[in-house]
Amino acid sequence: MTDSENPHSSSSPEPAGGPQPAPGEGAPTPAPAQSPTPAGPAAGTPPTEPSPSAEHSTSERSRGASSAWFVFALLCAAVGVFGSIIGSHAVADHDAVKARQASRSNVAVTAATVGQSLQHEEDLVTTAGTYFAGNSKTTPEQFKAWAGSVHALQRFPQIERLSLASIVRTPELAAYEALLSGRPLKASKPASTTTSAPTSASGSASGKRSLHITPAGNRAYYCLTVAEITRAPARGIPAGRDYCGRSHALLLARDSGHGTYAAATVHGVAALRFQTPVYTGNATPASEGKRVAAFAGWVRETLVPGAILGEALGAHGGGGARLSLHSGSRTFDFAAGTIAAGARPQTTPLRNGWSITSFPAPVSTNIVKDPGALALLIAGCVLSVLLGLVVFLLGSPRRPKRAVSPQEAPREDLYDTLTGLPTRALTFDRAERMLARAGRESGLLAGALSVDIDWFKDVNEKLGEPAGDQLLRIVAERLQTVVRSHDTVGRLGGDKFLILVESAARGARLDSLARRLIEALHKPVELDDFGPSFSLTASIGVAFGRYETPDDLVRDAQLALQASKAAGKDRYTIFNANMRSVIEDRGVLEAELNAALTEKQFFLLYQPVVDLATQKVVSLEALIRWMHPKRGVLAPSEFLPVAEETGLIVPMGRWALEEACSRAAAWDVAGHPLEVAVQVSPNQLQREGFGTDVLRALQQSGIRPALLTLEIAEATRRLNEIKLLGVRLAIDEFGSGYAYRSDLQRMPLDYLKVDRGSLAASDDEDYRSWLLEAILVFGRDLSLTVVAKGVETFEQVAALKDMGCPLAQGFFLGKPMPAEAVESLFREQQTTNAGGAPLTPQQTPAPAPEGDVTAMQQLPAPGGLAPGTSAE
Repeated sequence: MTDSENPHSSSSPEPAGGPQPAPGEGAPTPAPAQSPTPAGPAAGTPPTEPSPSAEHSTSERSRGASSAWFVFALLCAAVGVFGSIIGSHAVADHDAVKARQASRSNVAVTAATVGQSLQHEEDLVTTAGTYFAGNSKTTPEQFKAWAGSVHALQRFPQIERLSLASIVRTPELAAYEALLSGRPLKASKPASTTTSAPTSASGSASGKRSLHITPAGNRAYYCLTVAEITRAPARGIPAGRDYCGRSHALLLARDSGHGTYAAATVHGVAALRFQTPVYTGNATPASEGKRVAAFAGWVRETLVPGAILGEALGAHGGGGARLSLHSGSRTFDFAAGTIAAGARPQTTPLRNGWSITSFPAPVSTNIVKDPGALALLIAGCVLSVLLGLVVFLLGSPRRPKRAVSPQEAPREDLYDTLTGLPTRALTFDRAERMLARAGRESGLLAGALSVDIDWFKDVNEKLGEPAGDQLLRIVAERLQTVVRSHDTVGRLGGDKFLILVESAARGARLDSLARRLIEALHKPVELDDFGPSFSLTASIGVAFGRYETPDDLVRDAQLALQASKAAGKDRYTIFNANMRSVIEDRGVLEAELNAALTEKQFFLLYQPVVDLATQKVVSLEALIRWMHPKRGVLAPSEFLPVAEETGLIVPMGRWALEEACSRAAAWDVAGHPLEVAVQVSPNQLQREGFGTDVLRALQQSGIRPALLTLEIAEATRRLNEIKLLGVRLAIDEFGSGYAYRSDLQRMPLDYLKVDRGSLAASDDEDYRSWLLEAILVFGRDLSLTVVAKGVETFEQVAALKDMGCPLAQGFFLGKPMPAEAVESLFREQQTTNAGGAPLTPQQTPAPAPEGDVTAMQQLPAPGGLAPGTSAE
């Protein structure tokens, strides 16, 4: 720099004798000149020592200031401790309120879980009765095979024994023994009975010992076990035990047509024995004489209700509970869990005489018993003491510190430490210089190639970060071998690289450079500590032209890179203007979706689900719509794909769940308990916090968990956590994909919703009918309720009823309607006659496309039916 730019030239006095030449300019360095001593103490005179009185005065002032700051610090610490005590009490009270809410929710969920288990157990008994009514001559092996096909003991851990019993007359004893042994009866050996002790029948062809009847005696008939399954075969019921020889309870049950209960014990645990008559045709005749004539046998079941109760309590917060059954004048009680002192009982009625009494643990507001409140109190006190100490140290007088000369700020690292390539800052700086040169020279063209390694995330996750780092170094070396020496290869971060190229405008061939880069990366890669070599692929976006800023150039290269990835990866794409418009439209839609969530532009429509046997509305499915401020009502297909990709489907799904639960809870309180189904996206279900979202929706709305059904995709398996909340689960669009029977058996499902494509018209009508019947049989085998979707004609309704499909939904049975229209249907139900004419083809409403504004504003009643109203 010149002498005029020297910062010391204007402030430092010139040495005596005039200006001196600088060192290194040829003149010798002169000896230091003796400067005259300036007047005053600043010119080398030693500083004056302070007097003792001044030191004493300063010390007194310092001690006084220290005392004042000590008092102030003590006051700060006391205020902090007091605030910690207040805050810990508030935390304890808040935790107590949350604990009470959780306790109420656990009680409701436990009751719903126990109720569902009892319902499934009753369904198994009904199914066994249906099997026995159609197979009255069944053998023990056949019954065991049937029980294994429905997984009776695996699916119902509370069942200890399930058996079939029948009346065997004295002449039939030999045939009965042959049936049990599995050996055919010889015609030359007639049946015989003993007279002294047990009645006997002639042996089988092998001449083994005859059957013994207990209690012994000659009777015209005996009530004997035909077949049974049990968890403890060694404790099975003897084949010759006559139930009618000791009691007439079974015969009374046969004559009355009603099942009976009796107390029992299984391995020292209280159990319950249930026995119900079975009649030919699987229907109970009206008169006693017809019941005796049509009688086929009994289904006898021994179950341990305490097992159901214990499993439900273990899944929902523990505590204690008592399960009770009121049958006539008798009451059977079964307890599980531990009842804490001071627990208040809460009784919830179930179905068919069952009730459950829960004893949730009492909630305490004591700070010592609340870990969160206690931690807040301790941490607050400690921090308050530390705050006081800091205030005292900062406020106390202290000696001034010597000023430290400023240090030069560290220079930003311009090269990547892993690959040695220029960093983002240096790369953009070079891009700016390249664009400036291209702007000055008309024959020069600037371009950029954005390179992204395909599947790099899998290498990091499966082989570890060291392998990923080595792979990045290999990629950097290969990219540098392909480009020219004056081109720039920079690393923007992660597995993203940027190549800057400038060349003559006429000879620019960036597409050939992109091909050479891909070919270079295709060569096999060998990593340390990883045996086999593998090929590497990359996606490249190319952009070139006249650009004002590096950001514009890199942005267009990134858009082309996104197009390469969307097209299948392992390729390059050259940027064109259409890419920018597509991205802009997508960005506008994403911004509008965010605004729609904030401004509550979404709303729900409810489509009824009809019981085809009674033609009554039994549930509703909630469907989301978007009231766009400019485009009107939008169907889900227009915005859900973008919501899925951007993650906005999570808050949208959370809102839909809470809104549907609130509506269903309000209808339930008003006396219209209808199930409501809500569709759940796979992105929602895979989140760790989805169970918390469902629990929050249940608690905030107050809805009974059994009134909420979550519709999921076929491939989803993480359902046990959600099922423990007591809600129902359905597979939506069943039949549109692949699902293994073993997977579905392990899933805690309640419904199968048939894909609407199975109902659509096709050339092969026989195949369509066979497919629907197969799905219905499949659902019945798994004890799942089948719902047919997309019903749009009277002929489809008739065909479904002939096949035995229980539930259906579609435009013919009811269009989607807003909540206000559903409530008007409830009001009409209370003021109009429940009668009506059956559905006919003339009543078929014309299907309207989803999202149609006119259809939404003029929503009629669903097929002329109101919830709970029969059309027959």
